Amino acid sequence: MSVKVAVRVRPFNERERNLGTVCCIKMDGPRTIITPPSDHPRAAGDALARGGERTFTFDYSFWSHDDFEFNDQ
Repeated sequence: MSVKVAVRVRPFNERERNLGTVCCIKMDGPRTIITPPSDHPRAAGDALARGGERTFTFDYSFWSHDDFEFNDQ
């Protein structure tokens, strides 16, 4: 038996939207790419920022970050 791993990028919550947060995640098929924003105040001391872009591969990647509204009609 093998383990399957999935990742999901969730939409920003209200607090994150109010802060003007920028999404630093991209998905390309099973690949998830994290790119640190260069203008982030902690970028200079952040390990990810020092190393640049990071790519991870998962069995399943689900993108649900885009704004959407449920329509009950």
